[in-house]
Amino acid sequence: KEYVPLGTFWSLDWDSPEDSVYAQTTGRDRLELLRTSTYSTSQVQQNRTLYDLAVAVLEDANLKPEEYWVDPELQNYVVPYAYFEPQSHREALRKIAEACLGQVYCDRNGILRVEGPSYLVSKTEAELEITSADYFRKDNPVKWSEIANYIEVETQPLRLVDTPQEVYRSNEPVSIQAGQTVTITAYYNETICIDAVASLEGAPAGCLIQEATYYAWGADVKVYSPNTGTFTLVINAKPLKVLNKERAVAKDDASIIDNGLIKYTFPANPLVQTRHVAQDIANKLLAYYKDPRRDVEVEWRGNPALLLGDRVKVTDRNEQNDYYVVRQTLEYNGALRAKLSGRRAT
Repeated sequence: KEYVPLGTFWSLDWDSPEDSVYAQTTGRDRLELLRTSTYSTSQVQQNRTLYDLAVAVLEDANLKPEEYWVDPELQNYVVPYAYFEPQSHREALRKIAEACLGQVYCDRNGILRVEGPSYLVSKTEAELEITSADYFRKDNPVKWSEIANYIEVETQPLRLVDTPQEVYRSNEPVSIQAGQTVTITAYYNETICIDAVASLEGAPAGCLIQEATYYAWGADVKVYSPNTGTFTLVINAKPLKVLNKERAVAKDDASIIDNGLIKYTFPANPLVQTRHVAQDIANKLLAYYKDPRRDVEVEWRGNPALLLGDRVKVTDRNEQNDYYVVRQTLEYNGALRAKLSGRRAT
């Protein structure tokens, strides 16, 4: 016998009925925990790689180096101006993975993995073969609703305004007592700013800014005054604005002839800023979504040792194809049974 771990999970709510001898809970992995935490310390960073950004998000979430793994391939993707508005750590990781068509998940050892787009492609040999003797049902669904043969990806290029502008001013004078420290969280009128400088207007004698921490979206400013009075907080900064957008297009004429024009527009991602990256995303999406019979769904005996992303060979009487495991649901009620979903390996 061999035991394999299925993951590391944390319990949330428990259900313990008085008339039952069983208690029930749902285990959530680390990504679910990151959904409830906020990444709000992002500053504008110039010419940083997706690898650097992923590590920064994970470190901000207080993960130790042994609790995550970031694919070195993400070092090949450089973002001219990188920033994140306040959002969950999981959403920030999702945008990083989306910007290179990578993937983020927790493996069976509880390690949070951020993989690049070529990680699965590097697996050229199948770890397991599933034949008709192993499965109860096999289906290659024709998902017409998911076909796309005309892909559009729009860039979000940021351009710096050279002259500092007023991006924040208190709506009304802020009251402060003698010996008091007031902390103000200011949100810029412009979404993204760098080189911010805070100042006080109309402040009582001796009133000063003790500390200021500037982010892409705003600033936390601590003001101290030895005397009672009021002041107005003003922040000047250089805004970054999305200008001169470009659109990368990839299309498949053969699929358009067979199925008609089916367009897919990639969601705007602030980390996709160059045409080269946008075109790469469009080409990869087209290669996958132009084929309606690209996936497989198998109900079979199951194998708990099979990992997410493993390459498997599925064989029937007519053909055999390789797939990457994207989902496997295990059930045990005296016998093991599994539902496996796979993505065609091209």
